[in-house]
Amino acid sequence: MMIVMFFSTSTTLLTNYMTSILQVDATHSYTLYVWLLPGYALGAFVCFWWFRWQRWRFRFLIAGGMACFALFFGLLYFGISPGSTYQSLFFPVFVRGAGMLTLIIAFALFAVEELNPKYLICNAFFLIACRSVLAPVMAASFYGNALYRLQQKYLCSLSEHFTLTDPAAAAKYAAALDSSLARGHGYAEAAQLATGELYSTLQQQSLLLALKDILGWLFAVSLLLAVISRFIPFHKTIRVRYAKAGDDMV
Repeated sequence: MMIVMFFSTSTTLLTNYMTSILQVDATHSYTLYVWLLPGYALGAFVCFWWFRWQRWRFRFLIAGGMACFALFFGLLYFGISPGSTYQSLFFPVFVRGAGMLTLIIAFALFAVEELNPKYLICNAFFLIACRSVLAPVMAASFYGNALYRLQQKYLCSLSEHFTLTDPAAAAKYAAALDSSLARGHGYAEAAQLATGELYSTLQQQSLLLALKDILGWLFAVSLLLAVISRFIPFHKTIRVRYAKAGDDMV
């Protein structure tokens, strides 16, 4: 359960990408997560169908949920770039929602299976504390710290070679300087603005490299977990009894 929430909290990386690279405003950034709702609906339907009429082992459901996270991280890893679009993120977010709810329902059922009723409250408290408190806080701290450190690392690495002896850097600096002079700024102010534009470019490139690094590791780990969970014998195949309306009151 904590691994599921750890993967789910990675949306903080997606928010950084949208606001810093794609220059999307906060309203559109949070509107994107509306696409989680169809994913939740699909995950709920899959779990209902699985536990009502399933013919396969429980581990296949877990492997499928982990595969959704692997697909989510893979699409982001290979898809994010300065030229990508806001609309290209709809499907990855939808897949993440389906995988998240599928795994939450599956592991919740697994945790309470054949559990003594007197331990149900304690178990529920433990699940909620781990899923809704500890895991998101730990994941957000990890992602924030890792993103900052990797961004500073790549910023230092890129700035070593980003000088006026580099033709691409010199051309970008000259274009920014000419643009500032054309807007009526003095030479000193125009040079400062051109230098600031170069620094902004370095910041974006270092952030993009840091995101690629983290998403690459998350993709590899989630794919490995999907393969491993396919062979873990969690327990026997479960079929949840479905009570028709009125029968549960008899």
